[in-house]
Amino acid sequence: METKFQTSFIPKKPLISPTMSMQSKPRRSVSLFMMFAVIIFVASLGAVGGTYLWKQYLISSQDNYRTQLAEREKQFNTDLIEQLKRVNVQIDMAKQLLNNHLAISGIFDIISHFTAENSRFMSLDVTAPTNSSDGIKISMRGFGKDFQSVAFQSDILGQLEQYGLRKIVKNPILSDPSLDGGAGTVSFGFTATLDPTSLSYKQSVLGSLDTTGQGTGGQASSTGQ
Repeated sequence: METKFQTSFIPKKPLISPTMSMQSKPRRSVSLFMMFAVIIFVASLGAVGGTYLWKQYLISSQDNYRTQLAEREKQFNTDLIEQLKRVNVQIDMAKQLLNNHLAISGIFDIISHFTAENSRFMSLDVTAPTNSSDGIKISMRGFGKDFQSVAFQSDILGQLEQYGLRKIVKNPILSDPSLDGGAGTVSFGFTATLDPTSLSYKQSVLGSLDTTGQGTGGQASSTGQ
């Protein structure tokens, strides 16, 4: 009787059981996690290295800029620069003084434009402004030929716009008229506030304040008395 041998060595059933295939999947996931971890680690090292190199580049650039600045400074005349700075400070101070300086003598020109022909002012007190918003206060004592002259002087003060002085002379007040028995004249007091810009020395030099051609109150209406 002949013995029968199996001619194929290929197993008919799978060598790996289903349970074994299920156990191999976690290994693949672990391998992928490790690969991602390695990639992130390598990227972190690259970022650290790049940051260090960029820092070194910035330090080197800063040193180069300092060297270039020192070389440029040597090309300028520092003594001349300091001299120009001092001259510039002097010019600025001169401009400030010029802008703030008041030509007090201009008060007499303003007074002459609202003084009637038969009125005279004998004294003048000037109070400078404490700040730019305040005006220049003036206080005067004067006299008129008679009560009619003083009344006419009061009328002129109420019509300053006709003489172009309304914006310059503010709050004019004529007060305390009294008869001088010996001379027969009438004395009175006068107070007002003047706009500081009208007495600007800068404007007087530049000729921006032009009061020529404005007739005095006395000349304009002397026939009305």
